[in-house]
Amino acid sequence: MRALLAVLVLTSAAANAQTERDVFAQRALARALDDRCELFSETERLALDGAYLQARGDLLRSGIMPAVMDITYEQISRNAANQPCTSDATLAVANEIKFAFLAWQRERFQEFVGAPSAWSATRPFAYDSWVIHQQTPDTRLSIRFGVYNREHNRALAVSVPHAANIAALAITMRNPEIAPDLHDPSLGGLLDVENMPEWTVYLPPESRAHRFVPAVRRSQDDLDYFEFGANALSAFASLDPREAVLVEAFDRQGRRLSSQYVGVGDFAAALAFVRSSPDMSSAG
Repeated sequence: MRALLAVLVLTSAAANAQTERDVFAQRALARALDDRCELFSETERLALDGAYLQARGDLLRSGIMPAVMDITYEQISRNAANQPCTSDATLAVANEIKFAFLAWQRERFQEFVGAPSAWSATRPFAYDSWVIHQQTPDTRLSIRFGVYNREHNRALAVSVPHAANIAALAITMRNPEIAPDLHDPSLGGLLDVENMPEWTVYLPPESRAHRFVPAVRRSQDDLDYFEFGANALSAFASLDPREAVLVEAFDRQGRRLSSQYVGVGDFAAALAFVRSSPDMSSAG
């Protein structure tokens, strides 16, 4: 996956020696040039967006602050504004991405950073199926969380074994509009927080959060599927790659049977991969 994404922006022999910052800068430059010059098709742009988002996630996880990347992107955009759309340098970037995109389009499956498990992303087939998912390792109630493609509509979804007798599910996530900063209930490790996962300290706040309930519930093949509205998918994809959302399951009496976290990771990059599929690019 890393090698394929790297070639989306740079195909020279020096690519292997690049730092994560270099890769981010190159993908940012390609996006900035495309914003001004409209170099790419819709699916090429989605593929580039996925590569850019993965590079951004790598830097966030390495400790680079979002504000630093925003400043870098602004500087790159200003530099791109001085580069003519028909210059050799601009056309070289465009041609390299278009050439690499041919290989990208042939890929049917990729894995992306996730937590507690990796995101498995699959280009949609003609039949209904998961296109992005991860399985949680909780032995009491292992859930599958991700995006289900049903009748060419993609929805954020959770599936659980029918035998678990889950009556209701809810997903709670930070609302960036009223809580712009990541929430660390441990205050940098000063406090012990019950059930905090080892892979992140950034959890949804108790207030200033979105709480989503399913729009559709259905059963198939000994599984119960809970599918959420389009606003839930959009909200999840917009979260910071370092944070987690809370998934809670309840019985018919409203008692909580399960409470577990799913990390955002590079979900947005996985979604761009799915959306750039040639047979699904026109679907929502």
